[in-house]
Amino acid sequence: MWLAVCFGLLGTTPGAEAQTKSVFAKKQGYLFDIQYNIQTPKGDLEDRFGWNSAIGIGARYKFESGWTFGTQYQWMFGNQVKELNMFDSILGPSGEIIDKDGLFSVIRLNQRGHTLTANGGKLFPLLKRNKNSGIYVEAGVGFMLHRIDIFASTLSVPQVTGDYEKGYDRLTGGLAFNQFIGYQHLDPKKRVNVQVGFSFQQAFTKSLRTVDFDTRTYNDAKRTDLLNGFRIGIMVPVYTKKLDEEEFFID
Repeated sequence: MWLAVCFGLLGTTPGAEAQTKSVFAKKQGYLFDIQYNIQTPKGDLEDRFGWNSAIGIGARYKFESGWTFGTQYQWMFGNQVKELNMFDSILGPSGEIIDKDGLFSVIRLNQRGHTLTANGGKLFPLLKRNKNSGIYVEAGVGFMLHRIDIFASTLSVPQVTGDYEKGYDRLTGGLAFNQFIGYQHLDPKKRVNVQVGFSFQQAFTKSLRTVDFDTRTYNDAKRTDLLNGFRIGIMVPVYTKKLDEEEFFID
């Protein structure tokens, strides 16, 4: 009883101190991510597309040391297509694409792409009271794929629909590298878990189509496709613990 009174006068108790240490201690476990990216293309990709967005999902395992390992998938989309000359050979006298009924057809072009990478990272805590938050650095390697998505205003434009679309969509893919640096916050009470920062991608790609219909040749040029962007993500942590560990939470 006297010990409880003494610790009370000092403003703490052994139980509360143990709870606090447990809450703010380094944790290990799975981190599931949902991300949004806004990206600017550079290199050869800038000649084909403008800025785009990407929605990503990922899963990582975080060790107590701060190291992480996992995988990430991103779906890219946008409507800023700069490469427009692929239809020159099928335009009518008025400069429009004519469908099989002799009517003008409106063609819309969009960017579509995918990136799948395996990543490793390291967390550098900034605050003693939260060792699971701080500067997060990550790098990975995988595969990037991108193409021009062709949408015709009618379904009766055989020149650019079905299998014929593959002759104009500029499907491109190859080895990709990615890096990320930003801030990662893991709430000790698991309420708000976010990640914000800057992402960078470098892909060494080439055409995956055997022939481009507009040139009637195979494009064997090697490409360097670059993307720089800003990322914001929400994380869902699922912590694991040793059998001899107890976990306390402060309400």
